[in-house]
Amino acid sequence: MFNQEDFAKNKFILKTIEISALMPHRNALLSMQPMQPMHIAFNIDDNFFMQAGVAITSILENNKRKPFFFHIFCDGVSDANLAKMRRTAEKYGTQMRIYIMDMQPFQSFHIKTKHFSRVTYLRSVMPKILQPLTDKYLYMDADMICVGDISEIEKIDLQDYPFAAASETPEAVKYKTEFLHQKSGKHFNDGLMWIDINEWEKERITEKVFSYQGADPSRFSGQSQDIMNLVLDGEILFIDRKFNGGSDKGVLIYHFTGRNKPWQMVIGEGARLWRHYLDVSCWDSIKDPNPPKDPAHYFNHKLMMQHYKREGQYGEMLKSCFWYSWLKIRYKLGI
Repeated sequence: MFNQEDFAKNKFILKTIEISALMPHRNALLSMQPMQPMHIAFNIDDNFFMQAGVAITSILENNKRKPFFFHIFCDGVSDANLAKMRRTAEKYGTQMRIYIMDMQPFQSFHIKTKHFSRVTYLRSVMPKILQPLTDKYLYMDADMICVGDISEIEKIDLQDYPFAAASETPEAVKYKTEFLHQKSGKHFNDGLMWIDINEWEKERITEKVFSYQGADPSRFSGQSQDIMNLVLDGEILFIDRKFNGGSDKGVLIYHFTGRNKPWQMVIGEGARLWRHYLDVSCWDSIKDPNPPKDPAHYFNHKLMMQHYKREGQYGEMLKSCFWYSWLKIRYKLGI
């Protein structure tokens, strides 16, 4: 179990990799209106570097006159992914720092679903690590893209709250708050947080999150988000869902939660935009809009079948129907 004294002595970081590729033409643009960089942080494992790369590409494509400093917290990175991140930095003339983290301090946190990773808990220590560099930063999940001026987030007045985040959907709020016994009746999505480091530290949020190490996993329906909501219980600044998924006010940040991931299948405008930024990025394009023809993805073929029916593409609908049926049989038989 990690204890309070460890925060003073444990730096959490095994290694940092600096990637600075500010280019003369970009410097010339930025020098017209000198600005401090906006700091944006992600936590991922090596399997999600492509998604983080697409998110970063979308930000840089839509904010070409703005300086950024990207921070990627991970448990390791392959040579191939590191090379593509370097190419991304060079392409856009931006700064990055990759933190290879010591995962041992996080081992007592619960894992709700086997395929999930404890890297989700890295967001709980980011303020302590980034404090020497900035007083505010944006945390983003990697399964997001930005489609407009991200300065809208910087302009949010945090009003002495430790961070701003968007609420979950009404249905999710009802279920989560009842399951977690939250008194406030409020529940935020921690996939995007605009964070004031000084207020975070005043409220000792990292330490409070770590107090849930070793807790019974049956107490939670998810991972870090549940703990963050128990620690804050509604005492944050709630912002419109246009900053995390979309609302009737539009979409600034798409967030791809749920089954239909855009790197697996293309349904809707958000997924089409994600594929566009993948094409622009330093990662390989994915040409097939349909899910992988693998038994594990049989349900996604049902979603595609329904999508093609709505679009009136009946030939594609029949193909998806075949793959859904065949892959479901294989999945049930274990072949």
